[in-house]
Amino acid sequence: MFLSSLNKRALCSASNNKVSVSKRKQQGNMLMVVIFIIVVLGFLATNLVLVNWSDSDSNNRSIFGTQAWLLAHSSNEYVLSKMYPASDTRLTPVADVCTEIGVGAYNNFITNTIIDSSAIQCELIALECRDTGDLDGQTFYIINSQISCGSGAYEVQRNQEFWVRE
Repeated sequence: MFLSSLNKRALCSASNNKVSVSKRKQQGNMLMVVIFIIVVLGFLATNLVLVNWSDSDSNNRSIFGTQAWLLAHSSNEYVLSKMYPASDTRLTPVADVCTEIGVGAYNNFITNTIIDSSAIQCELIALECRDTGDLDGQTFYIINSQISCGSGAYEVQRNQEFWVRE
């Protein structure tokens, strides 16, 4: 009997040792899970920041591009208003207006009035009028304006072209 009680104690303590050994082996697993979760969350946070930066970059370019396009359109509209004035019944010849564009009087007005009134830093790169030749007795001209808005990595440039016939 004494022997059988010793065997029971020995068996009990052996099974307790097995439980305690397996618990000790598993204690490092929690540390591995925590490190894995921290690495995964760090990776996700980094990607979220990159997506946010990319969205901001494209938004800035979109705003500058729209502003440059509208200013180029306004510049061409101003030149057209000189070619075909609404209040005057006599029309200024298109060739005369094209010659004046080359001199720079229109460039100064567009830079000082239209572009300087915009909220974004923009610059008139070129305003030109070209004679493209005659077709069926009519002379065709191209009015082209180039505007640049923004600076550095966010600088965008827009061109706009109008065709006019005389």
